[in-house]
Amino acid sequence: MHDDCVVYIKKVTRVKEILDGKWKLQILCAMRSGPVRLSQLTRLAPAASKKGLRANLRSLESSHIVVRRDLSDSVLHVEYDFEDSVRESVCSLLDHLAAWGDVGDGRSV
Repeated sequence: MHDDCVVYIKKVTRVKEILDGKWKLQILCAMRSGPVRLSQLTRLAPAASKKGLRANLRSLESSHIVVRRDLSDSVLHVEYDFEDSVRESVCSLLDHLAAWGDVGDGRSV
């Protein structure tokens, strides 16, 4: 049982490290409904700088959570979206966090 607990803690810690960042959860929540552009993220999180958002996006890319797609033709067009392999699990995690937020507000889940 002790080994199971250690493995569980390591997995949860890894997820916490991936999500640790000032704007990462906001970025992931914005992507729940589909790909987003940096300009959309700046409107959703007006307190965030583009530099800060880009740094968080790069970190999510390096963790293989987010993919950057350059759709540029004559005009710069870059979109960010979930990696296909993690979309369902990340959205499920976000849904559980939102439900847990209801509990913290005194509402039942």
